[in-house]
Amino acid sequence: MSIFEQIIIDTHHHLWDPTSNKYDWLTAKGHEVFNNVYLVDSLDNDIGNLKVIKSVHVQAEININESIYETKWLQKISDKHNKNFPNAIIGFVDFLKSDVEEKIEKHLTFGNFRGIRQILNFDANNTEISHAKVDYLKEDQWINNFSKMQKYNLSFDLSILWTQTDDALKLINKYKNVQFIINHTLSPFNINEKSFGEWIKNIKLMSASENVAIKLSGFGEFNSAWIESSIRPLILSSIEEFGVDRCMFGTNFPVDKYLSSAKYEDYWKSYYSIVKDLSINEKDKLFYLNAEKYYKI
Repeated sequence: MSIFEQIIIDTHHHLWDPTSNKYDWLTAKGHEVFNNVYLVDSLDNDIGNLKVIKSVHVQAEININESIYETKWLQKISDKHNKNFPNAIIGFVDFLKSDVEEKIEKHLTFGNFRGIRQILNFDANNTEISHAKVDYLKEDQWINNFSKMQKYNLSFDLSILWTQTDDALKLINKYKNVQFIINHTLSPFNINEKSFGEWIKNIKLMSASENVAIKLSGFGEFNSAWIESSIRPLILSSIEEFGVDRCMFGTNFPVDKYLSSAKYEDYWKSYYSIVKDLSINEKDKLFYLNAEKYYKI
């Protein structure tokens, strides 16, 4: 069996159209490479002959006041697509605001809405990888407003740096009935021989909380010249700690498309090669069954 016979759900991709929607970050200095139209037909072209049966769209940092519109726009795309891509929509809500429940209720009027992401990546000493304006995980108002998540059967896509694990775990353990899904392999930025051990320690800490799953994705963000051997220890260590029932694969296209020379199928070929010794059922969990479970698709 090869990757071209394996059923796949891409658990992390984006679509955007700067010609009709507003994304300030696409025109920011240093982001020119991303400022292209990438729609569902673009994704279909990248998928090629792979058996991608469903997809999960994660909010693409559309301007904050248009976050509900993004969900509406994506739902229209899904309704017209032959496979209903994206089958799950992860939208944006700002938990620092007072209108959290109102925004969630509006998102929920669209059938494919499954969860929320607000990027929390923060490092005061490294603006290149610090996407959040403030350290939300230290903001009492943000943490208290997050309690609204408990009212809804929604997941939270957890986008943090691996150095933020301790603060993230306080949130995770405070709201144990919320399903957290770590983005991008716990963001292994600047990993070297010494820091790799520290990253693994944080992976272990995260895996101890049963309400946490992890997406193995985004490798082009951390190393634009990644190859299979460079991501192998990150993937295998994550699977070892979380187990095959709480891991799933994604691509982070088109972000990784523009950051790396790797093609869409290169990601999936590498993933399949790395886990080739696992059983068919274990591979199925990693490639699509877990995605169906966690994103309810």
